[in-house]
Amino acid sequence: MFKFDGPVMRIMDMITNLLILNFLTLICCIPIVTAGAAFSALHYVMLKIVRGEESYIARNYFKAFKRNFKQSTILWLIMLVVYALLYIDFRMCILYRTTMSGFVLILVAGVALEVFLISLYVFPVISRYEYSNVGILKTSLTMSVVGLKKFRTILSGIAMLLPWIALYFGGFGIIPIIVFFFFSVPAFLRAMLYSNMFKEFEHDGVEEKETEIEGEEMDNAEV
Repeated sequence: MFKFDGPVMRIMDMITNLLILNFLTLICCIPIVTAGAAFSALHYVMLKIVRGEESYIARNYFKAFKRNFKQSTILWLIMLVVYALLYIDFRMCILYRTTMSGFVLILVAGVALEVFLISLYVFPVISRYEYSNVGILKTSLTMSVVGLKKFRTILSGIAMLLPWIALYFGGFGIIPIIVFFFFSVPAFLRAMLYSNMFKEFEHDGVEEKETEIEGEEMDNAEV
């Protein structure tokens, strides 16, 4: 049980990896603007962990962070603006009730739900595929719809919201959980759900991105 490759050591290794990834993501999210790159790097490493391909956690994290920084940041800022506009529309409907406010509120809720479902896959897709910004959004939309068939999108959404629900009801009492597992555990659960979906969407672009980072690891190993 306590051998190097035994179940106890594997569990301890997994917990350690989750702690490291959560800490790295938390630190990289502090500037807010860099949160998109932090999330894409988190999902890049997390998918490797789920598939049993992990090696150097921190090294792979920062390589993915650097590689996807520009695209992740652009889409992250766009998402923030969209969510802000939806929130403003929602507040306007609540504060200024008219004959059309009910219809507009339903419309805003529908758009917000669709944006949320797309956002579940944006950063995992960025971490894995070579697409333009529009291509990332289209692929994320496609995956969100396909994932509804086996409830993977719904379960992924629940996993993403669980920490925020716990934070809302738990208050300051769960601050240690935020420091240790707030980002990593939901990302791990979501990676388990979308791992097989990604295999169905595999194409040449994926191999090119993987080859790029693996080539960097080989160069560093030779040095």
